[in-house]
Amino acid sequence: MKFLLSNFGQKSVLPSPVNAMTSAFTHTFREGIDINLGVGYVNNTTIPQDTLLACFEQVLQQPHIYRNPLNYGAAAGSPNLQEAIQQYYIANNSLQTADFKNKSIIIGANGATSILDAIADVLQPGIVITADPMYYIYTETLERKGFTILAIPEDEHGIQVDILREKLKGVSPQEISFFYIVTINNPSTTQTSNARKQEIVQLATELSAQRGSNIPVVFDKAYEDLLYDTSLEIPQSPLLYDKVGLAIEVGTLSKIIAPALRIGYAICKTSELSTVLIQRMSDIGFSAPLINQEIAACFLHNYIQEHRARVLEVYRHKAQCVRHAIETHLAPYIERIDGGKASFYYYLTTKNTDTHTQSDFYKFLSRTTGIDEIDKNTENNARLIYVPGEFCVHQQGFMVQQGQRQLRISFGFEENETLERAIILMREAFEYSTMKKRK
Repeated sequence: MKFLLSNFGQKSVLPSPVNAMTSAFTHTFREGIDINLGVGYVNNTTIPQDTLLACFEQVLQQPHIYRNPLNYGAAAGSPNLQEAIQQYYIANNSLQTADFKNKSIIIGANGATSILDAIADVLQPGIVITADPMYYIYTETLERKGFTILAIPEDEHGIQVDILREKLKGVSPQEISFFYIVTINNPSTTQTSNARKQEIVQLATELSAQRGSNIPVVFDKAYEDLLYDTSLEIPQSPLLYDKVGLAIEVGTLSKIIAPALRIGYAICKTSELSTVLIQRMSDIGFSAPLINQEIAACFLHNYIQEHRARVLEVYRHKAQCVRHAIETHLAPYIERIDGGKASFYYYLTTKNTDTHTQSDFYKFLSRTTGIDEIDKNTENNARLIYVPGEFCVHQQGFMVQQGQRQLRISFGFEENETLERAIILMREAFEYSTMKKRK
């Protein structure tokens, strides 16, 4: 007999395409042979293990500052961490003390994803406006929760507001649930400019006035802390442009300190929505483990500036090495290279080679060609996983054809020698695809 599942449960029975792909790969993953460039893991050398251990000791030794750190915490989060996040913003010229007046800093139950999930739980399902290519993990979740994705192409400054305005002529503001903007986009790494952030907030303000209720604008700044190309514009918080209280800025310490801390946070105007989000954190077990929050607070107060400089240098160097490898080995096959300025992704557009899961390119790298010489389970036949562009573009959107020949690779986790080996494997896959096409 079957279980009586909710609509969301019924839509979750089949794994998402990315989940299915990565599960199939990792089940037989061979450490030291196969290469996983699909996962967005940080580089282990950037995780400050010794300093975090020192912070753990400081937290336990200072009960007058860090009260009951091994007990339950509050739903909204640790006051120490909230204050440390505020000071981090001020130190990096994102906001000033006065900007935090009437603002709430909410700590997620399990990283930034838990906050995004909470937003989807408490808002009425409707249209979610986002950029194309899009953050496929969250948008796929939203669709299972009953939302509809309106994906708008981006240019070098982010989501194209002129195209969005044109598209919205056929949409009632009553149908819109919220905006979701990844400010250093995943997968494309496009930086949403400060001017474009302001345009987006202005548009949401106009639409909110038309329908008589607020339309939130969620700005996901997960990768803004990993902006290492000094030619890029210094990001400003969209909260500066928000006069009504629509903007929710969601950040994380996963990329800049350590994912296992599971610290994600949201900053927004203190309002009915902030109250509801805090209640949602309480519903699912309060905010993140208090000991993790206090360790993070201690780290932000004492070590973050020097640490961040070192992390940026690590990723700057890795980005340069991977870019050199791509240009050296893949130049004849690549039409466009995006990335290498912030975060740890490259998003590649091929000239004429498909990269989707049924393509010859993908089959070669996954060793599923049906040719024994290529597929045989040997050390010489290393497998490589990436995120195909077909998962990153909306299937009813503007970019679907282009997505068929795009892919995202993550250079965060693997070391440079492995990354170059991966690029060489990709060259072999291009050569194989070209050969197959000629036959």
